[in-house]
Amino acid sequence: MDSKLTVVIVNFQSWGFLSQCIESLLNQNSGPPKIIVVDNFSNDEMLTTFKNKYNFIKWIELDYNSGFSKACNIGAKYVETSWMLFLNPDSVLPRNCLTDLITFCQNNKELKIISVRVKNNFLNKSFSHGFYFNFWTVSNFIRQFYIFFSIGNKKQQIINGKKVFFIGWVSGAFLLIRKKDFTRVGGWDEDYWMYAEDMDFCKRALDYNLKSCVIHDLHYHHTHGGSSRKNEKIKLITKAELTSSKHIFIEKHLQGIEKRMSHVLLIFTSFIELALLFPFSGFHRSLLFKLIKYWRKSISTKTWKSLYREEE
Repeated sequence: MDSKLTVVIVNFQSWGFLSQCIESLLNQNSGPPKIIVVDNFSNDEMLTTFKNKYNFIKWIELDYNSGFSKACNIGAKYVETSWMLFLNPDSVLPRNCLTDLITFCQNNKELKIISVRVKNNFLNKSFSHGFYFNFWTVSNFIRQFYIFFSIGNKKQQIINGKKVFFIGWVSGAFLLIRKKDFTRVGGWDEDYWMYAEDMDFCKRALDYNLKSCVIHDLHYHHTHGGSSRKNEKIKLITKAELTSSKHIFIEKHLQGIEKRMSHVLLIFTSFIELALLFPFSGFHRSLLFKLIKYWRKSISTKTWKSLYREEE
């Protein structure tokens, strides 16, 4: 296995989750893959402990929090295998996951950007894929109707006995790709600090006819928010970044009236949602003030950038 695949993990103070993730990789029934961990300035003593315990892992220690996209690109530079898997640290893989996955994908070369079904501790299933942001999907409320009426429904195929769904994009929490295809797409867009970078990557990959898919018959476990919900400060940053990343995607990939209306709809629905919670939650008050400041600056300058990168 280690001659074919390198797993790239971006970590920020997720040591408990990371330990479980690494152990699941080491316990793969065909042997462990090569592993690269990019630490986004956790700035604590745990990194030294982990480097000593897992000294066979390639550790890359950054002196600032570069965000997900940039850290992934940094890790990818050290990949020498033909396959690379971007994996969140709060993920655990069953023993047969990588063996079955790599074998299946090597035998079916039409599969280009690949994920598997994801389970979590609450629902036993979750979504590792979705539709691209546009006027109908940028709002959480309207998106439910979009999905209910099956507009742009995902396409299912049975390939060599396995159920495969072809969909707009797959999550960067578990994204498998050949190294040559990753290079061809141009890597992750570093304009995104966190969120929507996976959607952007899959969108750009379509220019090269590299489609995204989910192999339903394989799965992994993912604890959502393992790094992004550690405390109120981090949660505020990441929640604000989720909105700014949507604006970046809209600005990059939509055109004309749809682009302008999507920006307006996102601002309107986000404002209303937070305004309703304003009297009851100090967190949502802080988030609303942060976003109002961001919206005013973005509209006045006619540029939509990562909110976190603007504040660095």
